[in-house]
Amino acid sequence: MKWKIEVFYKSETPDAAGKGILQDVEDLGIDGVESVRTAQVYWIEGDLNIQEINCVCSELLADSITQEYDIFSKSDNDAKSAFSQMYLSTIEVRFKPGVTDAVADSVVKGICDLGILGIQAVQTGRKYWLQGSLSRPKLETIAQRLLANEVIQTFSIQGVGS
Repeated sequence: MKWKIEVFYKSETPDAAGKGILQDVEDLGIDGVESVRTAQVYWIEGDLNIQEINCVCSELLADSITQEYDIFSKSDNDAKSAFSQMYLSTIEVRFKPGVTDAVADSVVKGICDLGILGIQAVQTGRKYWLQGSLSRPKLETIAQRLLANEVIQTFSIQGVGS
């Protein structure tokens, strides 16, 4: 089964990375972005059930004091992330196939250390929720200039604003 996990700071916890990206966007001269929230994303493939995925999230991937997580299975095509209701646009960045993902390798080891077997593959990435009035060209500029290294990463944009 394929799982997607998004780990993000609780709404009452400041997102320093998001604030830094907001400042970088302003430094690029792009207006219209009001706020940015970030998440670490994990795509996990293997013979794992929901209880095992919950264990991986709570014991390995998220800090229960400052972070929350959402779990999506491959069948959750219409599922919405935690900030999807408040944020109009998202940019998701991940490594291209064949690029070494050291964090993913560490996650595989951590899952095995938890005694959970059946992992076939793990990939990591980042998700950015952007609030504000943004056109597709502005979002593409943000992704290309600030968020993704196009030599080793790919990005996707969803929910383009006006």
